[in-house]
Amino acid sequence: MAKPYLVSQSIEHPEKNRCVDIVQQQDGKYRFQEWRRDIEDTSGWILLFDSQPVVFESEGETLSAAKLRCIWLIGQSSK
Repeated sequence: MAKPYLVSQSIEHPEKNRCVDIVQQQDGKYRFQEWRRDIEDTSGWILLFDSQPVVFESEGETLSAAKLRCIWLIGQSSK
């Protein structure tokens, strides 16, 4: 069964402990998720924030909103 979404971008913090995913939903709208992980913890990534139910019309709009919440994204290259 296919996932009901597609991660179009995943931007990782240089320290590899945070990540923001830009998610495209089946309806064509976008949202973002912020994740964190502790390198010494083997359980993997932990979801900190999901913008849903707030969704955006474009990937660029979503990335701009993510930068307001996740300041570390400013200056990071995407894709």
